[in-house]
Amino acid sequence: MTTLRQRMTQDLQIAGLSERTQEAYLRAARKLADHYGQAPDQLAEEQIRDYFLFLKNEKKFAPASLKMAFYGIRYF
Repeated sequence: MTTLRQRMTQDLQIAGLSERTQEAYLRAARKLADHYGQAPDQLAEEQIRDYFLFLKNEKKFAPASLKMAFYGIRYF
């Protein structure tokens, strides 16, 4: 059985994204899961929105870092 992480890794490889981009996208999905303590596919849209507000307002992510996290999670 393929895990969510393995599936996402395979999808990123198929898309032809660079290894560094793949790592960044996987890290973004993992951090989201860690923040809530559950798999990203189990989260509600509102939770994901709140997470991005947390990254921007509490963690003070730079725009480029916030964008990378957004694309990684969106790709998931």
